[in-house]
Amino acid sequence: MYVVAVSMIERATTGFLLWRVTMKFRAGVDRVLADLGLTHAQYSLLASLRGMTGGSDARPSQRELADHTGLEPIFVSKLARALEQAGLLTRATSGRDSRAVELALTPQGVETVGIAVERVQGLHQELLAPIGGPGGANDRHLADTLRTLLGAPPATAGTIAEQESPRQVGSRDMTTPAELPPLTGQDLGEAEGAVHGLLETLVAGTEVNADEYVVLRVLTLRPPMTLPELLAFLTSQRQLRRDEEQVDAMLRRLDSAGLLTGLDGAGPVRVTARGEDLHAAVFASVRRISGQVFGGLDPAELAAAKRVLAEVTQRALRLRTELAAA
Repeated sequence: MYVVAVSMIERATTGFLLWRVTMKFRAGVDRVLADLGLTHAQYSLLASLRGMTGGSDARPSQRELADHTGLEPIFVSKLARALEQAGLLTRATSGRDSRAVELALTPQGVETVGIAVERVQGLHQELLAPIGGPGGANDRHLADTLRTLLGAPPATAGTIAEQESPRQVGSRDMTTPAELPPLTGQDLGEAEGAVHGLLETLVAGTEVNADEYVVLRVLTLRPPMTLPELLAFLTSQRQLRRDEEQVDAMLRRLDSAGLLTGLDGAGPVRVTARGEDLHAAVFASVRRISGQVFGGLDPAELAAAKRVLAEVTQRALRLRTELAAA
């Protein structure tokens, strides 16, 4: 199963690799912060809030935080309410605009995010080791490529919250440029979010959602699998974030829509002719849009980014296996 997964990665598109690597980073963050009661999304909000205030008394609004993180405002509101209940931040109506809600870290929130940032920095050190670690030439090159894909300007000191040193929590001092890892999970998360959002837009109006399209693509690219094999594989793909029951329900829906066959027999699960036509149509759109997203970028830079993402993905896979066995 692992060999087959590696084979898929070797011939995967850059967008797919961005998605896979981001999911590995997110899963790693979820793991190292589990005992703090934080998810990757909650951490991203807390770390970004700390980065925006820089130790000052500033109180960014939920809208400003949504714009800064790239998250949907309604999702930021939901996260903020949960973090307020946990005692990690406060929410208050803005004195400047009665429609706005301002956020601030509590003392407990400052302490918790300091611990969290230190752990995430350690995770970055481990996962980026194959490309020379944070701050290396490959890391900087990949980060620049990702920022180009996002249409963002080059990074400057103190702009990325999770790059701030834990020892400076509560201080107005920011880290020096030499201390700033050029590539972080936030960079990958923003790139993955933009790419996945684009995929969701492309499949809107079709018979499938983004995850179901991914299932069709997996079945198109991979050797035939029986239902138990397919369930095991898709459940193991952390980027889907679905358990076996949820994956089975998704496959049954595709089957009832006439897009899959073989779910109730001993033979392999296959994409039907209708499923193949739908996959081909969506893939044509993906390929066309990918040309617009990646067009004009230096082919050598894209090739380097693809190699780096593949290495980080393999590192994350191995590290996950080692930690699970420990």
